[in-house]
Amino acid sequence: MFVRIGVLLAVTVAGFVLLQQWIRGLEAAATVDVFHALGVGSVSRGYQASIIVDARSHGPFAAILTPACSSLASLLALGGLAVLRPTGARGRLALAVGAAMAVVFVGNIARIAASIGVGLLTGPSALVLFHDWVGSLFAFAYTLGGFVLMMWFLLPRDGVALDDLCLAPADGVRHES
Repeated sequence: MFVRIGVLLAVTVAGFVLLQQWIRGLEAAATVDVFHALGVGSVSRGYQASIIVDARSHGPFAAILTPACSSLASLLALGGLAVLRPTGARGRLALAVGAAMAVVFVGNIARIAASIGVGLLTGPSALVLFHDWVGSLFAFAYTLGGFVLMMWFLLPRDGVALDDLCLAPADGVRHES
């Protein structure tokens, strides 16, 4: 078990290092797409993981998505928790992890968009304040929400013993001897 946890930690750190630039760029692009879908043209993609905001009454500014702003840490944490779960049906696990990660990714886009929206309306100082205080609550809520959703998919239903669920073969068919 300790070797498994050690490998998981190494893979998680490597995953963060290798994926953080790419995921931040993806999150920046998705946030800009949200504003464009809402008809807000004064928000555009900057270089790499930055968003250029032209808040006409407050002047233009750049919002830079740092590694701490990304959902990658939460996504990797959920993936790590999934790896450490008891054995069970793989299809159910894939659904659980996919749903949890979707909640986290979309939640983070909503957090970034809300912060940018506050910056558009009231200026970059308010964006920073909103990001630091309300954004932290957003991050906690969507990560916890994703984890609870994952557990909802993985935990047994009424009338199914946990031992039966954990000992179910990967193909989902119980073979009696």
